[in-house]
Amino acid sequence: MTDHDAPSGANEPGCSLAPTGLWVRAQVRQSRRHRDGLLLALEPLDPHRPGRLSAVLSGSFLRQIEAASGVLLDPDHLVGEHTLLLTLVVDPLLGLTGQVLGLERGAFLQAWREQDATAQAALQAHGLWERQRKLPAPHKLRRVVLIEPDDGTPHPLGATLSRWYEQGLLELIRLPVAYEEPGSVVALHEAFGAVFDQWDWGTLDAVVVEPGLGFAHRVLSDEGLMRRIAVLPVPVLFRRAGAPTLLDGVAFRACGTAEALLADLTGILRGELRTGGYARLTAIARALGPDPAAPVPASVSDAPPDPSPARQGPLFD
Repeated sequence: MTDHDAPSGANEPGCSLAPTGLWVRAQVRQSRRHRDGLLLALEPLDPHRPGRLSAVLSGSFLRQIEAASGVLLDPDHLVGEHTLLLTLVVDPLLGLTGQVLGLERGAFLQAWREQDATAQAALQAHGLWERQRKLPAPHKLRRVVLIEPDDGTPHPLGATLSRWYEQGLLELIRLPVAYEEPGSVVALHEAFGAVFDQWDWGTLDAVVVEPGLGFAHRVLSDEGLMRRIAVLPVPVLFRRAGAPTLLDGVAFRACGTAEALLADLTGILRGELRTGGYARLTAIARALGPDPAAPVPASVSDAPPDPSPARQGPLFD
């Protein structure tokens, strides 16, 4: 570019030139790790036309995509047909390459939907797709496993279940999972392995899965993990992620919000008010407040005096 061709003011100190790039539709034949980003091998969609271009998706842009979309981009997921915004750069090692400035999500999201449909058909063929939903609804909520993000951020489900534990309503087993880290599928397999152990060794009434905010939702479409969850003899209650996953259909119940899931759990606790011990009944009634559906206010006048100080942990054997 000559000075004559340069935009007005382009040579002024501190003037930033942001490349506009060119939208290109191409076939990604190979995708592999490169430094902290990805290196894509692009080929024309027409197999009769020669040519190949390497394109770099930088680590910073990769992290921006993952943070904005909640999608953990695995190199294998990017193989296929894509529309990319490219600008040409000269890399000291790779020579003339493309720099990825933008990525249209539609292509790989469609591919993921197709993968999920194939996995769903396989689960249905083996009688696993509806197996969880055929379980009887829990009639008590005394021991609960919470699978939650290991991100150091408070989440509504964890906060409420923790408060219920402190008030003596239930026993809570918390299993944090680093959803955003590589190996999250393995970590979830281990978490559900611990769930099976808890059910086998003792008692377990429900499993609650909290995906957190902006987590990599593809881990909850892993077919092997879904097969493991489907055969669990304990209901799995799941707060849906931002995008559809296989767990939406496999889980005993999938709720759109944390509030809806907590309403389901509250209903189970209210159902116990006629069968629990007095100390636990008092704790449940105090924590939940009056039942809005009851014709008359609930009364605990027949209960013995509330022991003091308040007990921590489950108020049952």
